[in-house]
Amino acid sequence: MAVSSLLGLASTIALASYLKVSGASYPFVVLGLVASSVAQIAVYLGYSSLIYRWYLSPTKDLPHPKGTPFFLGNLIPFLSEPWGFPLARWQRMVSASPSGFYRVFLGPFDFLIPKSSQAVTAVMSQPYVFEKPPAVRDGLVETLGVGLVAAEGDVHRRQKKLLTPIFGLSRNRRLVPQMWAKSVVLADRMRDLVKESGVKSTIMFMHPLTMAATLDVIGVTTLGVDFNSVQNPDQPILEAYQRVFPSLETQNAFERFFGATLPAIISPHLLFKLPLKPIREFHKGIAMLRTFCLDQIRQKRREIDEAKMDDSEIREKDILSAIVASGLQDEEEILSHILTILAAGHESTAITLAWAIFKLAQHPSVQEKLRAEVLKAQAAGIGSDGAPTLDEINSLPYLRCFLMEVLRLYPAFPSMMREPARATTVGGLSIPKGKQIMVSPYAVNRSRELWGDDADEFRVERWEASHSGGATSSQAFLTFSSGPRICIGKDFATLSLKVFLTVLVARFRFEEAIPGWHPPIQKGTSLKPQGLKVKVSLL
Repeated sequence: MAVSSLLGLASTIALASYLKVSGASYPFVVLGLVASSVAQIAVYLGYSSLIYRWYLSPTKDLPHPKGTPFFLGNLIPFLSEPWGFPLARWQRMVSASPSGFYRVFLGPFDFLIPKSSQAVTAVMSQPYVFEKPPAVRDGLVETLGVGLVAAEGDVHRRQKKLLTPIFGLSRNRRLVPQMWAKSVVLADRMRDLVKESGVKSTIMFMHPLTMAATLDVIGVTTLGVDFNSVQNPDQPILEAYQRVFPSLETQNAFERFFGATLPAIISPHLLFKLPLKPIREFHKGIAMLRTFCLDQIRQKRREIDEAKMDDSEIREKDILSAIVASGLQDEEEILSHILTILAAGHESTAITLAWAIFKLAQHPSVQEKLRAEVLKAQAAGIGSDGAPTLDEINSLPYLRCFLMEVLRLYPAFPSMMREPARATTVGGLSIPKGKQIMVSPYAVNRSRELWGDDADEFRVERWEASHSGGATSSQAFLTFSSGPRICIGKDFATLSLKVFLTVLVARFRFEEAIPGWHPPIQKGTSLKPQGLKVKVSLL
């Protein structure tokens, strides 16, 4: 260490001398000295961290991917691939340990990865022991406020108690007609696109359509507002979301690097202050969303205050009305809940619906079987007079099996971060407070130990044979997280996906646009497909 410090001091003095001799102005000399000093500190801290992770860390004896470079560790594959891909590969490569964990190195830092179902269960079933790291929470709070996703501890318990009844079975029953109406609008738009092409079938890029359609569903069910973004894609609310959650397809190389890489390595406090175009666009989008949602909250409060006490319709017509009617007074908290519902429910459902249509195109026999089930149900009167009921939608077994397999293979959010709020022990492994833990739904959902040797294969039959898909553990399916922090909107999301698929599969045939082609997946926090296209034909 002393040698390193001396070398650093010598290099700093040499740099200062060079700048002075070369005639650099005083500010540039100072800037050079500061930059050099910062670099030396970074090298020193990095070197210390490397020594710690390899030789001193209490988790130093855990297995890790073979051939891991000493300095960069596993950082390059982690940043160069979609999140979840390397974790799924390491899930198979790295040997098991008695604790059920292994570790990977991202730069100078090591992360624990739960490999066994016991380790996954230990982390996911104790959400108030294993919390989101501060950096992750800070990013969520900056974007969504302190809603159910970002909250921890007693705040999360209180919020969950408030929101659970609002997302209950009776709510979903009320919302099916609204979901159905928006699914029909999407189908009408797709029909028009086919007819406009002048041929029997046409190639469609599905993700922009599913993004607009799921936003429309969220609009009417959550806010009671019809965005109609399927028919009018220039809606300001859709523009706001495109600023906050941009697609890499519309970005240049620098913006793609920024979106996929910097959020993984820079603190949100610094990230959101960088004078870069993506950050400016993000802040514009958030401002637009906050202004719009605050207006809706205040309007709902006026409507409810002016309504009669026994007027349940005004209090229950959408999710925002129910939250306001619950008595919650904190406007910022209500805003956080709405922003969270809009963001999580919109993007994740759009991603899943796009992948579902793609899998139908890839597997014609599955598509025909699903269509036969839907048409048989319609012939029996289900949905013949408009929207089916919740029970009728849930009575289609093959629809459920198909959707579960899509959700298994394509979880919208492929990785989650946790850290213990206090020192704890799992499987005999001592885990210090603040130790970074990465749980990957993508890797767990494709684990051969949990799903069998065909874990990577798309097999709807596994769900026909078993309600659990044949998994060896209840923690094998993490698409909606699990345990006490399982997604509160899970049933809402699966219901809306079922309604969309019921409408679309009865009206269209989907085929591969390019036989054998699989769309690339956007690098980042979601499993968003890039350029997902299918051939669509009218039935």
